[in-house]
Amino acid sequence: MISRCEICDSFTKDVYICKLCGRKVCKEHYDETKSICLVCAVTLCQLCGKRLARGNCAVCGKLVCSACSIKVGAGLVCKRCLQTGQK
Repeated sequence: MISRCEICDSFTKDVYICKLCGRKVCKEHYDETKSICLVCAVTLCQLCGKRLARGNCAVCGKLVCSACSIKVGAGLVCKRCLQTGQK
């Protein structure tokens, strides 16, 4: 069965489905080691590398997920910055 890649819009017979977002993608836009599409791969939490990020740490600027960050005021602070006491 031929399908379209939801990233590059090209036709492909080899369709991969991202385990995080469900996007159908071609081999070029799929990370086989993590079983996710490349869009999700670049938006993963930079601390745990397992979940999609929800924002950037207000201190260090890294992408962080909800499990690796705490809401402080209007922003997020990653647990690493909280542990080291960075401001």
